[in-house]
Amino acid sequence: MFIDNWNIQTGVWLKRVCYDRAPRYRTALTFVLSALWHGVYPGYYFTFLTAIPITLAARAVRKNFRQYFLCSALVKLGYDMLTWLATQLAICYTVMPFLLLAVEPTLSYYRSMYFHFHILSILTLLVLPVKLAHPHKANHSNNNVQAK
Repeated sequence: MFIDNWNIQTGVWLKRVCYDRAPRYRTALTFVLSALWHGVYPGYYFTFLTAIPITLAARAVRKNFRQYFLCSALVKLGYDMLTWLATQLAICYTVMPFLLLAVEPTLSYYRSMYFHFHILSILTLLVLPVKLAHPHKANHSNNNVQAK
């Protein structure tokens, strides 16, 4: 329970401090800040840098395909189950370097997995049209957080 709440609050903090304030590359900058926050082990950087293309690819898939699966509750359920499974597999792949910590075990792991999520996510980003978000309008300047 404590760890779950910690992660939720950390996510809220990262969103307020980095994601909402970044003029561009919000996802990438937020993951880089999270890696810096965790420390100096290379595995942290492998984890968070790997998460960037995987997250962007997942968003592209959702934006390009989800609307086709909303025709019935059963079809949507199938889509939800498939994307849930894909998300769980992607998380397992992404966080392994976080546990391995060092460069060589991480590269060995990626090689044993044929870098498949790296390749799939990059191919997805190259093939699918990415719908650019409208410029982010915040209720505060980038240097001034207003209390709510």
